[in-house]
Amino acid sequence: MSDLELHPEDQEWESPAAVTLGKRVISVEPGRVKAAYHAGDNFLNRGGRIYGGFLAAMLDGLCGHAVRSTIEVPGTPQVTLELKTSFVGRADKGELIGEGWVRHRGKSIAFAEAELRRPDGEIVAKGSATFKIDK
Repeated sequence: MSDLELHPEDQEWESPAAVTLGKRVISVEPGRVKAAYHAGDNFLNRGGRIYGGFLAAMLDGLCGHAVRSTIEVPGTPQVTLELKTSFVGRADKGELIGEGWVRHRGKSIAFAEAELRRPDGEIVAKGSATFKIDK
């Protein structure tokens, strides 16, 4: 079954945005996710590097997935309230490996962080996000 055939209330469901970003989940445990992204030519800016907006979307997705992995009721909505990104290294087309984790989770608010790395382990970007978890 493809990601688009699953339903949002299914914990394995990926958003169409994640599919567009080429996300492939490597591992998930409560409060932590590891995933790979494939950035093709259509992700590049005029300088030949991955456009920062795509990197920010990947970080947001990693943080959100980490938060989603802590939610006990499948399909519980969550929304990003704030996202901070830091671009710290060169991001070339190809594969990026990302990790996201929950820093703190309350009943309705969660704080998460994420990093993206090149295959050689060099960090490309990191971010932190605040999420509102609905009931």
